[in-house]
Amino acid sequence: MARILVLNLGSTSSKVAIYDDGVGVRSETIRHQLQITSLSLIDQKAPRKKEIEHFINHTMNMNFNQIDAIACRGGLLKPIPGGVYDVNDKMYHDLKICKYGVHASNLSGIIGYEIAQLYKIPAFTVDPVVVDEMISIARLTGIEGIERRSVFHALNQKAVAHMYANSINKRYSEVNVIVAHMGGGITIGAHKKGNVIDVNDGLLGEGPFSPERSGSIPNDQLYQFGYQHNFTPTEMNHFLSKEGGFISMFKTNDLVQLSKMYDTDSKVKLAFDALAYQVGKSIGERAVTLQGNIDQIILTGGLSYNAHINNQIQSYVDWIAPVIVYPGEKEMDALALRTTAVLNGNELVKAYS
Repeated sequence: MARILVLNLGSTSSKVAIYDDGVGVRSETIRHQLQITSLSLIDQKAPRKKEIEHFINHTMNMNFNQIDAIACRGGLLKPIPGGVYDVNDKMYHDLKICKYGVHASNLSGIIGYEIAQLYKIPAFTVDPVVVDEMISIARLTGIEGIERRSVFHALNQKAVAHMYANSINKRYSEVNVIVAHMGGGITIGAHKKGNVIDVNDGLLGEGPFSPERSGSIPNDQLYQFGYQHNFTPTEMNHFLSKEGGFISMFKTNDLVQLSKMYDTDSKVKLAFDALAYQVGKSIGERAVTLQGNIDQIILTGGLSYNAHINNQIQSYVDWIAPVIVYPGEKEMDALALRTTAVLNGNELVKAYS
């Protein structure tokens, strides 16, 4: 039996779980107090690690010697192809110094590595957000020195693509799918035979707007807006990724409450319909990328629980390919299953260097 500890640390919470042979035994979402999440990333490490230790030692009544491997959500690293990676010294160093950016997900690998080193067990990460399999033609922009980046919900996108492929008795490397992950950010990827060859940068607002992100903005209005508000680059990044979308329009990203207003508030209805319209247009772009050779369109992420959004998107794109919905996120399952596959010798581990 392969017992896996899964760590998925986010900005305000830490998701931890135990899986036995890929089957979830117990999971818990630890909500952290503001006095912890307001600390610098590295200063958050000790209190978050203590909570994880409490989950293992007290909630699960286990010790770390009973765990065969740790599966960590991927943090901000250099661009790498998809796959399962050993959390090695180099990766730990890059995450700890935030070499490629500051994000709470970095803590998953940092804490996972430290526990793994202490108890002499392996730690892995799977399909981090920096997975980069984009084709060269998709990178080019109209400004020399600026290229489009691959930053997206790689773990969940690839997880649901694998799920679809399995459902038709094929491998992920044998299908072409378009995956729209719709959550706090929205990314739409063209998956061609196991590689995501084009996808929008979902971190800073390329593509559709979302509950929190601005989406693509007309260039002239964007730079004028930044100039008028005297934003620094850091402030602009925060605004585009945390204060756009529904937060800008309605001062909330509470989709449950806003959904109740869909039939009575014309502004809310317009916003939901516009979001679905923009997702549909982006799916159309990925259809061009795949030259119309598409087995399935997949809708996933938290927003895919919303019937209004799903129905609108489907009305725009079902002429391209069949549409299926895998609601929510499959990140914890994917981390556990892929790590179990490694331990069972069914998947190779890649080296981060």
